[in-house]
Amino acid sequence: MPRPRMFDEADVIERARRTFAETGFAGTSLDDLLEATGLARQSLYNAFGGKKELFMRAFLSDTAEATDAVRTILQSAEDPIVRIRTQLVTAAVEHGAGQAAPSLFLRAAVELSSRDPEVATTVASAFDAIRADYTACIVDAQEAGEIDPGADAEALGTYFCALIEGMSTLGRVGVPRATLLQIGLTSLAAVPITPLGWEHLGTDDGDWT
Repeated sequence: MPRPRMFDEADVIERARRTFAETGFAGTSLDDLLEATGLARQSLYNAFGGKKELFMRAFLSDTAEATDAVRTILQSAEDPIVRIRTQLVTAAVEHGAGQAAPSLFLRAAVELSSRDPEVATTVASAFDAIRADYTACIVDAQEAGEIDPGADAEALGTYFCALIEGMSTLGRVGVPRATLLQIGLTSLAAVPITPLGWEHLGTDDGDWT
């Protein structure tokens, strides 16, 4: 009978995710992974197959987490226009001044998408899913009377997807939270929000400034 594994697979993947997010795929050696995970070389090969296979497990986990986080906010019980603002504020708070943990999803998108078809396909699918969630939230806001029904929901969904990813990138290079918050809230001026939408964005519903 095979010997039972003496490690937590989810914990190993999380440790690998943090390591790859910090130093990238090319900058992470097998020895780095062994040190980070506490695995012996043969155990890593037996359980995961090698560096690339462990990377993909960690990358797919991080990608799923990134898309789920957006969906959770954009499908919350708040008014649709407030959900969008909440996501803008969340991005500013989490990423301001480089305080957020490095994202393996974004690191891999930059480092590997141009030369690894599997990573490129995963990144494209994730961004499509995130953009679709923003678009659906815009449609919800239009149906709720918060955004002009004649506005292009898909274009606005793409706009917010690009904007928030840009905010996270700026945060990683040290742009402070207050500046990111200003960017996020100012971006709402580009949206044809109705008087009802602005009413729903009143300042009485939370500490978002």
